[in-house]
Amino acid sequence: MKKNIFILTFLLAAVLFAKPTIKFKNATLDFGEVNSGKTVDMNFEFENAGTDILYIKNIIPACGCTTTALTKKDYQAGEKGTINSKFNTSGYNGKVVKTITVTSNDPDTPEVRLTISGTVTMKDFAQADLKPDHFAFGSVSIGKTYLRKLNLSNSGNMDLRVLEISCAPEVSLEFKTNILAPKKSTEITLRFTPFEKANFNSMVKIRTNDYRNPYIFIRLEAQVD
Repeated sequence: MKKNIFILTFLLAAVLFAKPTIKFKNATLDFGEVNSGKTVDMNFEFENAGTDILYIKNIIPACGCTTTALTKKDYQAGEKGTINSKFNTSGYNGKVVKTITVTSNDPDTPEVRLTISGTVTMKDFAQADLKPDHFAFGSVSIGKTYLRKLNLSNSGNMDLRVLEISCAPEVSLEFKTNILAPKKSTEITLRFTPFEKANFNSMVKIRTNDYRNPYIFIRLEAQVD
């Protein structure tokens, strides 16, 4: 009788105190040094080191450049699993650190932060340089068009592409080409036609494929009489 009570008490205690425990082999992985544009594939291995079923609730990468995959979400006590992570290095240069947040039903560690780090080198890149980047027109008249010349150069070793232009309706840009070969330059014509009397202050924004500095800004000032 006493033996049965002991066994029953032991089983009850095991049920009451059973809990899952998520344990990662390595919560931080370093991919070393890779060229920009490569997709890094890394695996985070983990184990349910507890005594109850482990349930992975969610896996949240810190940004869209990182994706994750998990074959299932439930793990028995002692069972192992792997979270596959892919990091797209396109557009990155230098030291990179990315995080992934894993949430589970582990009562002691409901949230685990995984880290991917490494160095991305950009051997092929476009580099934009625009001069000048500021025009002060002074006193101007409504309806009259004013022209200014700019020089855009590419000091990189791959083609520079003009992808997008944002400017006020009074302003337009005329490009001889929107694709500039390495070590080449081109002339840009800026046209400014004021519509109304006011102090005109505006920025022209040019987006290129220069990963290091994708946006170029031109500041414009005028007193419209």
